[in-house]
Amino acid sequence: MSFWPLVSRFGESTYLLPAALLIALWLCHRGQTSSALRWLAGVAIASGVTLASKLAFFGWGVGIPALDFIGVSGHSAMSATILPVLLYLCTPPSRPWMARFGAACGVGLALLIGWSRLVLHAHSPSEVVAGLVLGLAVSLTFLSFPGDKVLPRSIVPLAAALAIFTALHTLPLPGASHAAHRLVVSMATFLSGREQPYHRGFLNRQL
Repeated sequence: MSFWPLVSRFGESTYLLPAALLIALWLCHRGQTSSALRWLAGVAIASGVTLASKLAFFGWGVGIPALDFIGVSGHSAMSATILPVLLYLCTPPSRPWMARFGAACGVGLALLIGWSRLVLHAHSPSEVVAGLVLGLAVSLTFLSFPGDKVLPRSIVPLAAALAIFTALHTLPLPGASHAAHRLVVSMATFLSGREQPYHRGFLNRQL
């Protein structure tokens, strides 16, 4: 697998949503149930907005022709939501500065994943930017307002996330991203009653 497809694969929900659940379980394990619920609510908001934007276009043709926008980039949104928090939590608790460094690395990786979607012509710039802004709004808000307790940091969440990624990566899941896309399209056509989904060419004709 070449470089950019590999980078892009790290942004697939197939890997990131289990990592988000892992973060919630880690917070619950450390007695921070309220933080876990706030985290899951943030992930649900990012996922819901992303899904709603895609359904709106594929089912009803709702987009922004001037920006070539047909829906929030899921890879960008999910990576920007989850990776800064995951890398923040995996830093040593004895070194406070490393928590900020971990979060910054997560942001940088999310930006790299977003760029990979542009290189692979999977999304327009507006769709990637929308995903990154949405995801970072969720992750940085969560990290900035951790509640009345300091978020528990340990290498355990990262080790477990890497184990999950490795396990899922070895499963026969070729085209998982395409399968998710087909599922969204099927949902959109079912809900709208259309036989065929709208496509980007329809949006371009509105210019």
